Amino acid sequence: MDQRIFNLNLSVEATSLYLLMVALADGGTHLVRENILPLWNASPPELEAAFRELKQRGVAGEGAGGDWFLRPAKEWEQPAD
Repeated sequence: MDQRIFNLNLSVEATSLYLLMVALADGGTHLVRENILPLWNASPPELEAAFRELKQRGVAGEGAGGDWFLRPAKEWEQPAD
């Protein structure tokens, strides 16, 4: 986990999703919606909104096959001052 995630001023949901994705990836779980949703504590639409926020900020992405992935911190969009 990269501590810089806490400096991006993301929503609680997006930060939580990042942390969940890191934990799953570190454990060898394939990052797809179907593997994340059962562990997600909020509604499916809130999961989608959190993922969209991560994508918009360059923290996460989605492959052609629908798999989700985390991008290196150097690619993250920093908040405006």
